[in-house]
Amino acid sequence: MGLATDIQINCNESIQVSLEQIEFFQDQIKIIDNEKVPYDESIRRLDANLLEQVNVVNRAFNDVETAYQNRITANCKSDLFWRITSIDTSTSPIEYGLICTKLAGGAYVSDNVAAGLGSTVFFLNPTDQGGSGDSGVYTPIPASFQAEEDTTNVQGTGSGYAAESRFYGYDPRNYYGLKYYDEPYSEDIGNTFVTSFIGTITQGTNTLTIMNPIGAGVSYVLKVGQIIFPEIEGVFAGTTKITAVNTGFVDLRNIESLNIPDPITESESPVNIITVDNSALQSVKAPQLNGTYGSFEILDDPDTVVDTGRYLYQLPKEQDPFVPQTVGIMQTANVGIGVSIALNNSGHPTAAMGWDPNLNGWDVSMDPNKEEIIHPPAVGAGRCLWKPAFDYFPKDGSAAAEGDTATTDADSFTNMYQATSTCSGALNTAVTDAIGIASTKETDLIGDGSIRNLKADGLNALRGERNEKYSLRIFGMRVSVGQQNEDMDRLATLRTYLGDATIRDVMDESIPPTGA
Repeated sequence: MGLATDIQINCNESIQVSLEQIEFFQDQIKIIDNEKVPYDESIRRLDANLLEQVNVVNRAFNDVETAYQNRITANCKSDLFWRITSIDTSTSPIEYGLICTKLAGGAYVSDNVAAGLGSTVFFLNPTDQGGSGDSGVYTPIPASFQAEEDTTNVQGTGSGYAAESRFYGYDPRNYYGLKYYDEPYSEDIGNTFVTSFIGTITQGTNTLTIMNPIGAGVSYVLKVGQIIFPEIEGVFAGTTKITAVNTGFVDLRNIESLNIPDPITESESPVNIITVDNSALQSVKAPQLNGTYGSFEILDDPDTVVDTGRYLYQLPKEQDPFVPQTVGIMQTANVGIGVSIALNNSGHPTAAMGWDPNLNGWDVSMDPNKEEIIHPPAVGAGRCLWKPAFDYFPKDGSAAAEGDTATTDADSFTNMYQATSTCSGALNTAVTDAIGIASTKETDLIGDGSIRNLKADGLNALRGERNEKYSLRIFGMRVSVGQQNEDMDRLATLRTYLGDATIRDVMDESIPPTGA
């Protein structure tokens, strides 16, 4: 036999061995996945039980929020205030331009630019009315990003409005939740989830900005053709896919979830900006006006995944089992998720985020003159923003509506608000009762801490065994299927060339003995 034939026989034997290996791995994956079912079901049951335990308190918080809102709906409280948009010091007395603004738990917006977190927003305080020698002009949000500082009277007199500045007009409560840590090896067979990120997009455009610095653990998993699934409903009309991945620079200082200790030091960071094949039907900002963040999931397109024959269950051989790690808050729809969980009452945003834990504390900046330190995502169960609101509503002759504008001077501040009507006893009692119930339920939950911790520890023990005994083994075998398929494809290509007469003839040509 010639050289070509010998090598071709070797290729065929190797392909057969790889095929047998693939069939073995596929059978083992089915067996191990079936053995994993009791752990999956036990974890889901305990997750659901613990999640319901904390949601009892969260629902009670929501009932208080509703009771407060009912007073605003009845017009005996107001959630509107005059925000100052301009100050003209060339006139005497000084003139102030105003816009009637509704309380927002996130950022206040001016000319489509977020002016809440990390900027100065002046307002006429409806709870002060310019009395006690105060000017009545305050700033609810300080210049330092993500700060929780008291507001100050910008004229330097009076005590200012002592409140958590980001929550001016609110009485926030931190929700309780289960924080999960999810890694690629724990995904179920057939699940195409890759990771999540906080993103922004403007209505009518198709460019989506990933609010996470390049190098933090998400960039390298982005691929053209992947599906983008927004957490907020109605952002896109249908299935939306990535058509291009580019880079740009944006200000990340007001992204609470990035957990930046001193975010005022740098203004812009390099990020990925992806182009998608659908335009946004609505804008997604970071943060939204209500203080939440819009999370987007990245999914591999199932239509591009061959899930039959020898390709069934395969994963790329270079797939990392641990990165990106996705951190999020468990919902009823995804009980059982994650390689571990933790009880959480931090009040951080709920938006799930992916990152690389191996980079914790590392500087990933591409600019030698600045730092871009990676920190664990600050993900929590969010906040319930109770809105006691104000006893005065803004007016300019008559009651002002959101968006109305006016001009006034310091001598006329007291004419810009009018007292609301008195709330009925029933409305006030509903608030008091709801607060009492919420307080009782929260006290019961806190008092039950040892049992909650026991369940959480038990869940992590179950997850730990599931991780080591089943999930990691399945992942390893799926990668092995991918490796064997890659070997088979490579050998099949070689076999095709060996079957070409031009190549065979040269390889099989008789070589005269040396010296003949």
